[in-house]
Amino acid sequence: MVPRAGIFPAELTALRGVGLLIAAFLVVYAVARRRTLRNADVLILILAGLGLALVTGTEAINGLLSRFSFEKGNGGRILGLAVFAIFILFFLVLRALAQGARNARQLSAALEGLAWEEFRQAGLPDRFRGKIAILIPAYNEAENVGVVLDQIPAEVCGVRTEVLVVDDGSRDGTGDVAAEHGALVARHVTNRGGGAALRTGYRLMVESGAEIVVTLDADGQHRPDQMERLVKPILDGEVDVAHGSRVLGQADRNHFARELGIVFFNRLVSFITRTHVTDCSNGYRAVRTTVLPQLVLRQEQFHTSEFMIEAIKRGIPAREVPITVEQRLHGHSKKPAVLRYGVGFANAIVRTWLR
Repeated sequence: MVPRAGIFPAELTALRGVGLLIAAFLVVYAVARRRTLRNADVLILILAGLGLALVTGTEAINGLLSRFSFEKGNGGRILGLAVFAIFILFFLVLRALAQGARNARQLSAALEGLAWEEFRQAGLPDRFRGKIAILIPAYNEAENVGVVLDQIPAEVCGVRTEVLVVDDGSRDGTGDVAAEHGALVARHVTNRGGGAALRTGYRLMVESGAEIVVTLDADGQHRPDQMERLVKPILDGEVDVAHGSRVLGQADRNHFARELGIVFFNRLVSFITRTHVTDCSNGYRAVRTTVLPQLVLRQEQFHTSEFMIEAIKRGIPAREVPITVEQRLHGHSKKPAVLRYGVGFANAIVRTWLR
């Protein structure tokens, strides 16, 4: 049996005293806030407090450290404690990331549900049944969205169109402008990103029974008069998805770094999917509505490559068709800086392919 003096320190140093005070605070705080904190958080705080009290108030941890060759003296004990602390922090970070992802999914589901409920109560689903739905996600595009909507054709390949603008938490009256120009509007109460807006729109169109969904940007970069190129292969039964490609068509010059990034990511997606892809970052596409429930779409922002990779993974017949990408009409792009955009885009590609 280990003597009592070998477990408890001979003297209470200032550092040990501070550690014990912090340990007591963690335990008291967890107990006091047990009604507002989640059970898992209360348990973690209590365990952290008890663990800190054990480390600072006793010598019991020395045996464990010795087993891992962290001997007392020359900073060995402190180094050992630091190593164990890093491992604990690592698992706490993983837990926080998982919890954050879960909260984001729950928020997205809530926003989609609210949008659908408002959409249904307004009696709008029947407006899209059997038609080509033009889906436009928009965030602070009041200067541009009206011009885009005025160019939307009333029918494509002989099939009537109906327009839905998903206002993704705009603060400049984008939704009001869209309504003034004849579009139906679904709204997010807060900005979640273009991918989240498209998920909401896709859900509404699936529930509404639209035949085909065409997506394009609200900033004027995509030409509505080229919509037939995307829709015709689907109506003819040749494919279920038609992706627009600026590489097969044409595009106004962009920043050199972005041009280089497009080339790199096209090759990356082509390599991992074993499918020749010419433009994985284009949001101008048409899809048969019945295949949308097969796709797992989670990206809030970098959604263009996710959609393409998902369609390839699910074996959905698809084709790229030439389209024109022009400069936005007014304002600045909502895309992040080049480096951050590249990292986010690469992350979206890898995560979509691995899941």
